[in-house]
Amino acid sequence: MQAPSFQRAREPEQKEQRRRALLDAAAALLADGDLEAVTLSAIARAVGLAKSNVYRYFESREEILLELLVDDEVAWVGELEQALAPLAGSDDADQVAAVVAATIARRPLTCELISVVAAVLERNLSATSVAGFKARVLEVSRRIRNALHAALPSLPHAHAEALLRYLHALVAGLWPMAHPAPPTASVLARPEFHGMCSQFDVDLRGALAAMLRGLMAPAGATTRRATTRRAPASHRR
Repeated sequence: MQAPSFQRAREPEQKEQRRRALLDAAAALLADGDLEAVTLSAIARAVGLAKSNVYRYFESREEILLELLVDDEVAWVGELEQALAPLAGSDDADQVAAVVAATIARRPLTCELISVVAAVLERNLSATSVAGFKARVLEVSRRIRNALHAALPSLPHAHAEALLRYLHALVAGLWPMAHPAPPTASVLARPEFHGMCSQFDVDLRGALAAMLRGLMAPAGATTRRATTRRAPASHRR
């Protein structure tokens, strides 16, 4: 397919169209290959631009990928809010975990980019770009917290904030484990390594459910359980 030929964008609408074309090209490259294939040169070729002209719109390929991530996360949160609505007030940690895991598992672009945010994408950005990215993530996070609170009223606000960090860490770890390189996948297919295989949505659902139950536990419950377990030893003294 021949790349479109663009004239210089002068009007705000033209500039926004150009930005969107660059983002769409990056998304297509990521879907067709891997992260290494998404270079500024490849993105520029896909839209018929010189590489130097890409810098009029983005400071680096990392900025492009982070904007893609936030756009996809916004779409995911819309689906999550809708899927969690029937669970409002339920305090059902298992069902909420299942919904979160199922909806984000349907977003491979989101999962793949989350898995490289801290280690790769944020390493080549100015403080200004990082601040812009974090501000957009904060907005998305507020919506996720509100949706979780509606479904899990017993989840303390501070714990909901922590849960979002844990969720991103789980996705960042489980996604590459569940999508290994071909040589690793062939080894893991052997019967003796079956227990080392990861199924992303299943593992994410189980980990989230366990965390939610812990985060929703009444204050002091953990201490009381620990005291109860120590009681027999105390009694012997």
